[in-house]
Amino acid sequence: MRYVKVLIIGILALVALVFVIENIEALKQTIQLRFNIYFAHLDTGPLEVWVLTILSFALGAVLVLIYFIYDHIKQRTIIRQLRQNIEIMAAELKRSGVQVEPAPVTAAAPDITNNQ
Repeated sequence: MRYVKVLIIGILALVALVFVIENIEALKQTIQLRFNIYFAHLDTGPLEVWVLTILSFALGAVLVLIYFIYDHIKQRTIIRQLRQNIEIMAAELKRSGVQVEPAPVTAAAPDITNNQ
């Protein structure tokens, strides 16, 4: 699987390189961006298209990173709450006299294929 990932990344890098070589003149053109609303008039200086492309990619990457960090924190909170619920239920079962196995500490999922 690792070799497939390397192969796909290599092909994507090659395609990006061919794109840049084929469109070098168009990417060197300069543009100026304007943002005009009633109370704000913002203008950028002249930007080359390749700079705008890289900045757009970087902004997208940062936004995706922020989303995944948020999602990771949210999942950790849910997992912490579920583990606390398991401990509470185990304590209740122990008080009622039922034998309880200690919960596994690993992150592996339990085997539920043969519980019939």
